[in-house]
Amino acid sequence: MAKRNRAGKGTFAQRVGTFFLCALLTLFFIWLLDFLRDDVGNIEGPDRDTFYAELDQAPEELLKDLRRQQAEVTRQVQRKQGSQGDYKASMENARQVMQGMVDLKRLSIEQGVVFPPSDQEALAAATARFIAAQKQFETANGEITALNFQSYDLEDQIREQVVVVTDHRRPADELFEDAEETHELKTGFYKLAIQLPLFLLAAWLVSSRKQSPYRPIYLAALVATFWEVSVIAWEHFDREYFKYIAIITAIVITLGFLRYILANASKPPMELLLRRYRASYERCRCPICDFSLRRGSLREAVWTRKGPLTTAAAAPTDAEERPYTCPSCGTILFDSCNECQKIRHSLLPSCENCGAEHATEGAS
Repeated sequence: MAKRNRAGKGTFAQRVGTFFLCALLTLFFIWLLDFLRDDVGNIEGPDRDTFYAELDQAPEELLKDLRRQQAEVTRQVQRKQGSQGDYKASMENARQVMQGMVDLKRLSIEQGVVFPPSDQEALAAATARFIAAQKQFETANGEITALNFQSYDLEDQIREQVVVVTDHRRPADELFEDAEETHELKTGFYKLAIQLPLFLLAAWLVSSRKQSPYRPIYLAALVATFWEVSVIAWEHFDREYFKYIAIITAIVITLGFLRYILANASKPPMELLLRRYRASYERCRCPICDFSLRRGSLREAVWTRKGPLTTAAAAPTDAEERPYTCPSCGTILFDSCNECQKIRHSLLPSCENCGAEHATEGAS
């Protein structure tokens, strides 16, 4: 009989620590593969301006000229508006002087005093300044209005020229998009050329090293590489194709798990069989058909869902020990040991009396 691993699964703390460290290792693997994916993704792609440079530049130059004209008109409007502010301040100053001089003249008339000629000249000068500032303000306002109409006209021309330039650029845009799509596919294949072999290697290690103590490390690598391959497929391949890749991958994974479950159900591995056998022996049930074990002190026991109702359910005495066959399925459950000739559990690998190992079979 092949030598079995007696190391066990470790303590609870060891299992929790292993799970935590494997999760942390998975995260580190993902970070490492992310860095690798980003480095590969730094390959320079096509430049849209390169495709535009091969076109006739006349529509582009006309559009640029119209925008320069509009910018110049906007600057002129801003300057005129600034001048309007100055004219308005001058008008306000002249108006205040005029109002003061008018008040003085009215007061002189009320008091019967002759209004001085100097004040009369100051009033006339303030009036002249007010009228001049008002004319300048109105002139600037008319110029701003004309510039605004010119700006509106330029906006219409720019809008029409944008349509012309867009139509003119369309062939170059199509060529650029084709080049960009080709670049994305190439970059995706370059990334997959690195990540996919790692994923397949991790999958092979997980499937072929089932008994290896380092299998959790292989599982961490498998999860990390599967994540990276999925991200690459999502980023670089068309969604129309990605949905087929995703559903096919999901079907393959589901079929893999279903195959594993069905294979274990039809022909369970020895480790699973031994676990079932041990549990059935502990419950005093037949490991094959789940019939109650009626031997020794259990022969007269009352069986319930929780087991036999008897205080004498301990191991049978030496006088009671003899081979036992399940009356339901005919499986030999207790038989003589080939080494010590004492009764042993025939479906378990070792004799409880002498420790001798025996070949284990599913049924007799």
